[in-house]
Amino acid sequence: MGVADVSGTAEAGQSSERDAEHRVGRGLLSRFIGAVFLVLLGGLLLLDQALMRANEEQAALDAKSTALLAESFVRAHDMLLERLIGLPFDRPEGRDSLWIREEATRWLSSMPSVRHAWVVDADGRRVLDVDRSNHAQGIDSAAVLDKLDRAQIPNALSIYVRHDAGTGGTDRGLIVMMRSFSPPAPVSPVRGGLPSSLRGGLLIEVDSLRTFLARTSPRSRVALLLIAGNDTITRLRGGTNRSTTSDAMHHGVVRLPNGGTWTVMASHALTPRSRRLMVWTLGVGGAIFLAFGLLREQRRALHVAARSVELERLYSDVKRANQAKSEFLANVSHELRTPLNAIVGFVELLRDGFYGDLTPRQVPPVDRIAASATHLRHLVDQVLDIAKIAAGRLEVHSETIVLRPFVLNVASELESLVSEKGLALSITVGASLPRVRTDPTHLRQILINLIGNAVKYTPSGSVSVRARLLGAPEELGARTPMPRAGMDDPSAAALLAKAPRSGIWVALQVIDTGVGIAATDLTRIFDEFEQVNAGPRGDSMQRGTGLGLAISRRLARLLGGDISVESVLGRGSTFTIWLPVSPADLARERPVTGEVQTIPTA
Repeated sequence: MGVADVSGTAEAGQSSERDAEHRVGRGLLSRFIGAVFLVLLGGLLLLDQALMRANEEQAALDAKSTALLAESFVRAHDMLLERLIGLPFDRPEGRDSLWIREEATRWLSSMPSVRHAWVVDADGRRVLDVDRSNHAQGIDSAAVLDKLDRAQIPNALSIYVRHDAGTGGTDRGLIVMMRSFSPPAPVSPVRGGLPSSLRGGLLIEVDSLRTFLARTSPRSRVALLLIAGNDTITRLRGGTNRSTTSDAMHHGVVRLPNGGTWTVMASHALTPRSRRLMVWTLGVGGAIFLAFGLLREQRRALHVAARSVELERLYSDVKRANQAKSEFLANVSHELRTPLNAIVGFVELLRDGFYGDLTPRQVPPVDRIAASATHLRHLVDQVLDIAKIAAGRLEVHSETIVLRPFVLNVASELESLVSEKGLALSITVGASLPRVRTDPTHLRQILINLIGNAVKYTPSGSVSVRARLLGAPEELGARTPMPRAGMDDPSAAALLAKAPRSGIWVALQVIDTGVGIAATDLTRIFDEFEQVNAGPRGDSMQRGTGLGLAISRRLARLLGGDISVESVLGRGSTFTIWLPVSPADLARERPVTGEVQTIPTA
């Protein structure tokens, strides 16, 4: 192999690879994988930010909700304190002290968080004193009250937190809520009123507030602080024990009825790093797996595309080689016909005595030469026809013919061949059959091939040629007489089912009573150079070439029809030529009685 061949092969391989890549769309797939990676990366970033925002929003929501709960807790106790101060202690219509205490106790029963409640008049006399110290732990209420009695209330309402020694922790402290009330002006006793100012107070357990705030405890909460100034009122632990400097921290404000404020600090754990790492790992791993699968499919598709390109290239080469072979056969066959025609012509001149009379010894060799030349010319004609058909150079010249005289003319050409074997040849072609538009030369060649084969493979019996119209509308088809029914004449519906396609057809059948063909060979007989019961190879003139049926089927298909075969081994064969009929030609025909003509043998 030369350098040029090697370079040409390499260039062909590179061209095949480029064609395969272009067909698969390798660049498009690469861009698609890159886009998938970018979209997935953006999605993971958005998911990570969404998780972070969710933690921040959860912390902010927890701080606000806790602040609202604390406000409601304080306001509920402030309302209770207002009701206690509003009891009719010194009013003319006032009730006795026993009723007042029972009423206050009943109100306090709905507030288990209140440890001690009292009301003091302007003289320092306690007009109401309800002690529920059995619900508290560790603080001496009496000592606290002594200090509070001496304390001055700067505003109408004062709220602060006390943590005394021995409380055991900040959660054992007390919330002190004190309120004073002074009437704006003296009121007539007739109309009722307060003779002097009152002040009351509540001691509220911080632990109750802690229990109240613990109603909402998100799982992501680390800790929650309620702060009054610099003093921590209570601390709540969340659903997780993890606490890092990266936790989400948010503040809330508790607005007290006296105008003061407390601060709520809610700390929430961020999404664990391991969970976020797992999300990223799963996302990136899924993307890599997807990319691997896509690349694997791309390689497979590239391999298939490369094979397809290679097969197309090989098919193109084979097609060109086959076309070159067909053209070569056509040219050679055409060139062979000229000397063969000369041989046949000179042999005929010898037989006619143009060069003198032949001696008895010369007659048999000359007849042998004539027969061999005729056979060789027939063989060359067949090879030329098959080569022209394969090369697409065979022309079709359609004419409108009357089928009955055409078939009779062809049959008369073969009358001598039929007579030599002692066979009966019958022609059943109705004169009312419609005209057929076809190429008479090719149709004649088909009939000669089929009738010649029927005579060749029928040792004794008969050969029949029949024609019938199938698929025509009833009003048109009824005008054509049907052939006689017989053993080898299937019904019109069954025969029409074997037509190449729907339409109107003339089924021209060649029927023999010869050796028949096996069912396994019915398809093979139409292949080129295929023969069944071909005989000894040495007798080429009797054996044939195996091209007659192949040429006949190809010619029939060029004419718009086809050839089908039915055969029973040992009982004969039926070859059907399907000729299409135009509805316009069918409508112009006149009803004429058909005839059956039998050509007797010698």
